[in-house]
Amino acid sequence: MIDSKNALMQPLSRPMKTALLATSACVAATGALAQQQSSGPGAPLNMHSDYFGYALAVGPRATFTDNISLASGLPGDPRDDEFAIGLNTDGSVIYTTNRFTGLVSGSLDVSYLTNQSEVVANQDVGGAGTATIADNWIYLDIAGSSRRQLAGDNARYSQNVNAGRSQRINVHNISASPYVNHRFANGSAAELRYRFSQVFVGDTNNNFSNSLGLNFNKDSRTQEVLASYDTGNAYDQLQVGVTAYGNKTSEYGSSVVQDFDYKQGSISSDFQYALSPRFAVTGVIGYDDVSTTAPANFISADTLSGVNWRAGFRAQPGRKTDIALQYGERYGDGYVNANIRYDVTGRITFAANASRTVQTRAQAVSSQFEATQRDILDFAERLRQGGVGDASQVIGTLSRVARTRIDSQTIGLGVANRANAGLSGVFGRTTLGLTANYSDTDFGFRQVEMYGAGLNVRRDVSRRTSAYGNLFVRHVDSTFDPTQCVSSPSSFGLDPTIPGFDPVVACGQLSGFNGVTTTAIVRIGASHKIYKNVSAYGEYSHTERFSKTPGLEYGENAVTAGLQMEF
Repeated sequence: MIDSKNALMQPLSRPMKTALLATSACVAATGALAQQQSSGPGAPLNMHSDYFGYALAVGPRATFTDNISLASGLPGDPRDDEFAIGLNTDGSVIYTTNRFTGLVSGSLDVSYLTNQSEVVANQDVGGAGTATIADNWIYLDIAGSSRRQLAGDNARYSQNVNAGRSQRINVHNISASPYVNHRFANGSAAELRYRFSQVFVGDTNNNFSNSLGLNFNKDSRTQEVLASYDTGNAYDQLQVGVTAYGNKTSEYGSSVVQDFDYKQGSISSDFQYALSPRFAVTGVIGYDDVSTTAPANFISADTLSGVNWRAGFRAQPGRKTDIALQYGERYGDGYVNANIRYDVTGRITFAANASRTVQTRAQAVSSQFEATQRDILDFAERLRQGGVGDASQVIGTLSRVARTRIDSQTIGLGVANRANAGLSGVFGRTTLGLTANYSDTDFGFRQVEMYGAGLNVRRDVSRRTSAYGNLFVRHVDSTFDPTQCVSSPSSFGLDPTIPGFDPVVACGQLSGFNGVTTTAIVRIGASHKIYKNVSAYGEYSHTERFSKTPGLEYGENAVTAGLQMEF
């Protein structure tokens, strides 16, 4: 019999299961380099008292770009330069007591485009909080965000936040989750949770949408319920969990694509049996019952319903390593489910994960439920102990809009296979982050495959001077069958009610915005502290997109200079 008090292979509690995933997502969040709002040295968040901390950086900046619209340069799609002057604000605030912890982080850029004589704004703000209503019984989690995202999987983007504005839309989301969670004296736990999520998509009246008669304005609402029981460490070698899950998602508000509902009821049981202090076999068996009123050419409910299973192992070869690896079948196909964490040193961490999920605009899988409370509380505790942190990464993992990849809005209901890996560490004066991600989503009437990698380096040259650089590559295959588009143009966001609408012409134009592309972005910069809380910075970025379709290619050079005052 294994002594559970001394064994390294402790039962994997339900919060610990999600901690591995959250760690991976937090590391992988640095991969979305192309969507970063802020430039310059940044402002680290730390505690200013036992319960309150903040970071605020404000300053003017000027940017010159030689291709503000990210145009291809072909006839009818000319490149235009632009000079923008603006004010950038970047900050975070955390408030924590023994019963509530709240965290808000984000940036806002307001710029004046001199050639276009236009004032524009770009926001990337998120917040989350967790409250204890009754100890060991009643809790409440809340989250929300507002940011500009890409209007489609293959929309154009660059490091310049003002470039390609017609390819982006505003997306706002909120989430609230009251729940009961009770941990018994023997180490087992029970939970009953409700979660409400709402996503609003706006700002679709842009040149990109109008030129093709597209409508991406499809809001989404999700209600989820979860009931679970986990034996925890009640038994020496065996841990068993039972989960019942229900989901109703409604997508609505588009004048083109019909409103539809997605309903899912699932029940599953998982187990972990320790064969030794460092190795355990694991498994899951469950059943999904899915129904949907989505158009017939969307992925069918029959594909999504049925028995699901996973089998594999969990290994802890040492105190620094935790590997959970499983293979199984769900939603009509086989997949790998994995969570890996390896603490190379005290300051260097590697994390990776893989999963298979149903993707709708406002839905998330039940394994994310515990992440909000755990991540915020752990982050606050690190700050209390004198550390500093990047609050935007924590918010990124907690927001209902996934931010481990470049965010984009899309149409449809799909099944996605996803994988992420990241290595982050501090090597003396150098901070390094490496990321890689992959996704393959089947919407039924089209498939979208993406993979990318990123490198993020920062070097403190001296006490006053820092240099930084990013390299980011993203490959997208969003090709589709034009005949399907012609037969059902509304499924692709096209409006057939427009006078003179020709589906053959419109679908041909839409194919010009889809295909196989590879986008590469490089950014280099430096900042110098000219006063104790004032820094000057400058940076250069180059974006290049490659494709066999000339109309999908573009390039941009951008130079930015600015001042930043920290408070």
